[in-house]
Amino acid sequence: MEDMHPQINPQKLLRDLKSPDSAIRTRATRDLWNYWHKEAGDGAEARLIEGVHLMERDRLEDAAQTFALLAEDFPGFPEAHNKLATVLFMLEQYKESIAECKIALHSNPDHFGAWNGMGLCLYNIGRFDKAIGSFEKALSIQPYAEINQIFIERCRRKLN
Repeated sequence: MEDMHPQINPQKLLRDLKSPDSAIRTRATRDLWNYWHKEAGDGAEARLIEGVHLMERDRLEDAAQTFALLAEDFPGFPEAHNKLATVLFMLEQYKESIAECKIALHSNPDHFGAWNGMGLCLYNIGRFDKAIGSFEKALSIQPYAEINQIFIERCRRKLN
């Protein structure tokens, strides 16, 4: 995929996620999401935003269709697959969501959102051992994201 924003260094942003300074982590998180949204160009980003607006208006089926078509048109665009995974999660289609998370992670193994989303899906289908692995991977990328630690503990309680 063509680099649409050469001034942004995603590897530095990923390192910044590990900073003890919360302002640095917050900025890095925001900048990574912006970077990921723009990876396939302006046209793809506009369609991504359209799908997000549909989700925000609780038009989940329409959002799923928008993201599915976007992922079909841009199969190497991890954020299209991640957003499709998100809406599938909201529709409680957990196995389908997991499949989309895996596609996103194949292209972008540092996508902490996809790791977290896959963990949430696995948690909801009772695959607590696998969910722990996903949350741990998300935590390794974004160590201060407490939600992952919370779900790791919930999974461990379910396993005991």
